[in-house]
Amino acid sequence: MDNEFDKVQRNYKRVSMDSMYGNLVKGKGDFLIRRGTECNELIFDGLHNVYATQNQNFPSNKIFLFNLVTRDVKKFLKSNPFIELPPKKDVAFYSYTYDLEDGTLTGTDLDHAYWRIAYAKGYISKKTYDYGLDDTAKPLRLATLSVLGREKVFEKWEKGEYVESITIKPKDEQLRMVYADIRYSCFYMMYELSKLLGKDFFCWKTDCIYYRNTPENIKIVQNYFDEREMLWKQLYYDNIDRSTEVDY
Repeated sequence: MDNEFDKVQRNYKRVSMDSMYGNLVKGKGDFLIRRGTECNELIFDGLHNVYATQNQNFPSNKIFLFNLVTRDVKKFLKSNPFIELPPKKDVAFYSYTYDLEDGTLTGTDLDHAYWRIAYAKGYISKKTYDYGLDDTAKPLRLATLSVLGREKVFEKWEKGEYVESITIKPKDEQLRMVYADIRYSCFYMMYELSKLLGKDFFCWKTDCIYYRNTPENIKIVQNYFDEREMLWKQLYYDNIDRSTEVDY
């Protein structure tokens, strides 16, 4: 799974890439560059510099999590090469037979759901998991998982001039399956709970499920998540997202 690209020494930068890029163009340098939503990358003189993008606002001192997550997942796959995906369910689903006038709503919201699933399934280590728990790292956590196995296309520049676009890292279907498993597992948990709640189920939205507020229902949901090593917080009417209360 590794290639020459993986062996290039990486440096994680806390500054903008624009200054170095401008210097390389002005100095007629040879380099590879990629601008992405999660990070920007610049390769020259045997160095692979990774920069956080301003729109993501990653904690720049934790950009190394991209490398840790990929390393952990590859290690897991060496011993567990076959991934069986759960049935695919919608990211959000509403029960249009639910009676909003009968009782009040409550909700159970998973804490850092994708990150926790990755840890519970063994894809990432405890050390990596703990590194990503900082509240400022939420966008970074999601990005490190979403880029798994993604194709990387760089612009190739020679003597300060653009030459062509080249694929440095091809798409890795096995790594993409890991990210799919994390997402599908989250949605499938919501689906299974909707069946356990029956007529008391209202909706799920990605990593939060809403249902009629009874002690029995709350116990069903909380026990279900506890058995799967998920962390959660309970929501009550005063702090429920009002967008769940749709007008039929």
